[in-house]
Amino acid sequence: MERVIVAGAGPVGCVAALALARAGVPVVLLEAEAELPLDLRGSTFHPPTLDMLDDLGVVERLIGEGIVCPVWQHRDRSAGVVAEWDLALLRDDTRHPYRVQAEQYKLTRIIAEELKRFPHVSLRYRARATGVQQDADGVDVAIETPDGPETLRGAYLIAADGASSVIRRAIGIEFPGLTFPELWLCASTPYEFTRHFDKLAPIAYVADPEEWFVFVKVPGLWRLLLPTAPGETAADIVKEPYVQMRMQRVCPTGRDYALGHVTAYAVHQRVATSYRKGRVLLAGDAAHINNPLGGMGMNGGIHDAMNLSEKLAGVLRGETDAGVLDRYDRQRRPVAVEYVQSATLRNKAILEEKDPAVRRARQDDLKRTAADPIKARAFLLQSSMINAVQRAAALA
Repeated sequence: MERVIVAGAGPVGCVAALALARAGVPVVLLEAEAELPLDLRGSTFHPPTLDMLDDLGVVERLIGEGIVCPVWQHRDRSAGVVAEWDLALLRDDTRHPYRVQAEQYKLTRIIAEELKRFPHVSLRYRARATGVQQDADGVDVAIETPDGPETLRGAYLIAADGASSVIRRAIGIEFPGLTFPELWLCASTPYEFTRHFDKLAPIAYVADPEEWFVFVKVPGLWRLLLPTAPGETAADIVKEPYVQMRMQRVCPTGRDYALGHVTAYAVHQRVATSYRKGRVLLAGDAAHINNPLGGMGMNGGIHDAMNLSEKLAGVLRGETDAGVLDRYDRQRRPVAVEYVQSATLRNKAILEEKDPAVRRARQDDLKRTAADPIKARAFLLQSSMINAVQRAAALA
């Protein structure tokens, strides 16, 4: 059977490689770095994603390295808990009615170890995809290696090489959207915020018209996500005095925080104009990026990988025509636009709303919804991305 080349060994590329491997498809997985990156950006795994990882045989190991979160919250900085969402309401909709909090590098390492079981899979480090040419029979992927340039031949290429995808640019697919004027700061600390925030859930979105923030608990650490002011630079906002000042404004402790990982990043809302061009297919951040509020970016990318891998396996086994790959674009791209982009923008609006009347109305609506099990389940089907997966599957 002809092989598939996957560019990028992040969560999306790793999931695609494992799904294809389990289907008997030969795979070459390319990673530009010397080892799997210690990437902390994604840390929330939603119920349908956990179901998919269960199908791949890796979910129990991920759960073992993470924190199971059966509830999460909307909070107000002054008023405290606005709405608490109990994912047990989804027990009839998923095998995993909870979120799991685990840094994304834990999943990639679990999968890399699992891939060693498959002799038809090769994981190549220090192999950076730099371009692609294709014809009616396959793709030629140019890579840079420590030994010099090389060209790999495959039947198809999955571009999971991130938001700055070289492959997407090489094949001329546009990536329209917007970039927010402010950078966002993420800092982690072992400090236990539950000492100061009553009934704090492991995941909490805290609204404030002047300075909203997000708490996310991962094993051994709390991660704090904060917006910064337009014009502040990445170099400035990762300096310890600035980080300490921002964290003290969230929760005054009278002494410096012990800090773990600190990073600053630009935030975008973009979706590629197409997810397919011939034998090259985009997935994950190469296809869509959004603000992290709601934890939908990595999850949506994993959903891409599972959808696409199933179709590619069918094509390569001769069970279906290659035209089914156009259905991947028709299914996954509208979901990114209709669900992920709109939901993450709505989440940001709720957190930063400045008009007192609008803030009260939105919070009252969240309270009413959370208090009604039927409405709360409908809300959770949306926020947990179950609706998005079902919507994609229903598209012809």
